[in-house]
Amino acid sequence: MSGRCDSLTPRELAVLRLVATGLENRTIAGEMSVGVETVKAHLASVYSKLEVSGRRDAVKRAQELGILP
Repeated sequence: MSGRCDSLTPRELAVLRLVATGLENRTIAGEMSVGVETVKAHLASVYSKLEVSGRRDAVKRAQELGILP
């Protein structure tokens, strides 16, 4: 499992950081001034790039890759 953390966009990284704090999609959308569907799209892209299937796995993988503390 390699994960392509170098290909995460700034917006995907922002969503991932907010997910790591435990926020829900609706709250993340409000924080970023985007729609919930946009947050979901960013998350789907993050999951694909990190080769994971969910929020917890994405945070764990990002920590393993040094993206998140």
